[in-house]
Amino acid sequence: MAMADQRIPLTVIGGYLGAGKTTLVNHVLRSTDERIAVIVNDFGEISIDEDLIIAADSDKLTLANGCICCSLADGFAAALDTVRSAAVPPARLLIEASGVADPNQIAAYGHTPGLALDAVVVLADAEQVRRQANHRWVADTVRIQLAAADLVVVNKIDLLAAPEDADALCDWLTGVANGATLVRASRAAVPMDVIFGPELREHAAGRSPSTVALSAPAAHDTAEDVFESQTVELDAPVPLPVIEALVANLPNGVARLKGLVQAAPPASADDANAAETAYLVEAIGKRTSMTPHATDPTQPPPRWAISLISHKGSLAPDWLESRLHERN
Repeated sequence: MAMADQRIPLTVIGGYLGAGKTTLVNHVLRSTDERIAVIVNDFGEISIDEDLIIAADSDKLTLANGCICCSLADGFAAALDTVRSAAVPPARLLIEASGVADPNQIAAYGHTPGLALDAVVVLADAEQVRRQANHRWVADTVRIQLAAADLVVVNKIDLLAAPEDADALCDWLTGVANGATLVRASRAAVPMDVIFGPELREHAAGRSPSTVALSAPAAHDTAEDVFESQTVELDAPVPLPVIEALVANLPNGVARLKGLVQAAPPASADDANAAETAYLVEAIGKRTSMTPHATDPTQPPPRWAISLISHKGSLAPDWLESRLHERN
C-alpha cells in the first residue's frame, strides 16, 4: 500500500463561539459508520463541550485550557501521537478547534507524518456572523477563520427572516471566505459527502505545508491576548432564579457562556421531594437558551459547571462565581 494511503485524513472544524461546531461533530458521529477519532480543543479551564459530544464507538481525545495556536502546542502534539500510534488507526480524525482559534494553525498539522489534510470546515452563525465580522473586539478572529475555510457551513439559516436575507449573506460570505464552498444548514445537518467530498480535498491540497509554521506565533493577536475565561464547577444545585438572572443579564463583554447545571426546585414548591432539573445553559451574543438536559442514571454524573469567555479586562476575575452564589 502506498504511504499516502496509510495517512489518516484530517478535517478541522472551526468557527467562532456558538456557531455550531459541537453540533456538527455530533452530527458526523451519528451519521457515519467509520471509526473516527475526535480531538476537542476548548478555550477555558474545562471543556464543557466534552460532556456534550456523543462519542459512540469513536475514539475521543479532549484538550482543555487553551487554544492550539496559543499555549497547548506540546499537549496537542502528544494527542496527535496517540491517534497516530493507535493499534487500530481511525478512519478519520476530526479536530474541533476552539471558537477563538485560527484553523490554519491546526490545519498545518495535516502536513506532518501520518496525517493528510482533508479540509478545513468553518461554521458561520447566519444570524450573528456579519455583526461579529465587524465587531471591534472579534472581527479579526472571525475574518481569519472564514478566510481559512475550504467549506463554510452557513448554520442556523432557519433563523433568518427571509430567503433574500440568506442570499445576501451568502454573497457577502463568498467574498470574505475567498471563494470557499458554501452550504446552508440548520442544526449543522450537512451531508457526509459534502463534508468529506473530493472537491474539498482538492481545495485543501492547494495549501502549502509552509503556509503556517507549526511553532510560529500567529501574526495577529492570539486568543489569550484578546479573551479570558472563567469557570465555576458546581458541587450543589443552583436556585433556578439565580440561573435565569445570570443568563438574562450578561454584560456586553461576555462572548460566550455555556454550562450544565442542576437547578434547585423553588423553596415554595409543594412537593418536598421535588427533584432538581438539569439544564444546558447557553448564550452567544443576544441569543440565550436554557434547555432541559436528560441525564442517564446508569452512567457517571456529568460535570456540573458553567464556563464563560469574555473580552480581556471586561469582567472582574470572580464575576461568574459571585453571580452563581447569589441567593435571591
